[in-house]
Amino acid sequence: MKKVDKIIKLIKSEFELHPKTQLIDYYKLFFQGTFGPEHIISNKKSARQFLKDELKESSVFEKTDFQDISYINDFYRVNINVINKGLITFEDYLDAFLKSAKLENTINFKDWLISWKYIEQQVLSMDINFYNIKEQLAELQKVLNNRNLVRHSEIYRKTYSPHYRLVNAIQFRRINC
Repeated sequence: MKKVDKIIKLIKSEFELHPKTQLIDYYKLFFQGTFGPEHIISNKKSARQFLKDELKESSVFEKTDFQDISYINDFYRVNINVINKGLITFEDYLDAFLKSAKLENTINFKDWLISWKYIEQQVLSMDINFYNIKEQLAELQKVLNNRNLVRHSEIYRKTYSPHYRLVNAIQFRRINC
């Protein structure tokens, strides 16, 4: 599949699943499909505690158990509610998440920025109604300049209540959600 086709396919699948996705959410989507969870796992103990806390504090979950967000690497967003549903144990879920931190394909930040600019052009060329796009573009530029991690937009969080971890395709097949 050509790169542009892969980008458009991922944009469209995200829009179908989450039509209120904002530009910063598309950035997060493609960033996660490139870098996976490597940037957020500081240590196993804190990853375990964050997951336990999120499970305990969350009562509203998306209906979707998983979402393929593969871009440069093959990753899935796996809803933590699969643990509550009994589809996987807490330990197996955590193990899959932790083992997903190693990347198959690496990319440096400079090349990522070039890739993102192209993705951003594709997103903006589609018929998507963004809230206050000028403000979003400015916010995203700050993120890029400072190499900050991003959270989902407030609209996304309120509408979809995302509670997931990133799992690579190998671990995803292993846990078979």
